[in-house]
Amino acid sequence: MFRASFRFSGLRSARLLALAISASLAVSGCRSSGNSFDMSRHAAQWVAAKTSARQELSQIPPPLKSVYLNINQEPQWQNPFLSVEQNMIQLRIYLPDENASPIDRGGLTRMSSARKQVVNVRLAELPRALASLPNGAWPYGRVVAIGRVRETPQNRAWFPNHLDITVRALQDMGVVVDDWNHPAALP
Repeated sequence: MFRASFRFSGLRSARLLALAISASLAVSGCRSSGNSFDMSRHAAQWVAAKTSARQELSQIPPPLKSVYLNINQEPQWQNPFLSVEQNMIQLRIYLPDENASPIDRGGLTRMSSARKQVVNVRLAELPRALASLPNGAWPYGRVVAIGRVRETPQNRAWFPNHLDITVRALQDMGVVVDDWNHPAALP
């Protein structure tokens, strides 16, 4: 299984990580047309991908609710953040700040937005994408947030099903899901 093992030093390394994830997903990307959330035709491969990712992700410690439960805004969230779209999943990560000095943390020379990386993946590639993230992308432990989606007539038909499929896949991989899509899920 592909496992990224990078030592990050600034924006250049962040761009290289995004490029590496994108390239690995493009090489083995899903070529099927239609609903990218329908894994029934590739059930055996899907189970194998989730099992392999579960083994890789088990190296990341389990999350502590006391650390992440009170965070309910994306700019404050530092772990992987997912948005379920109609044909893909948007994966946003924040790479760790390599500079240990508190001087100018979050300031003009060390903006957190410069460490933000966004990768669009199909559901079939989500296990590989999560397993390839560096350990520093998981400061809260093995937990991801799934962001709020504004309900529209267009997404009312497909969104609940795609969200459910994604959450079940994450749970199969041993990843805790902090679902921000429902008001009851917020603290």
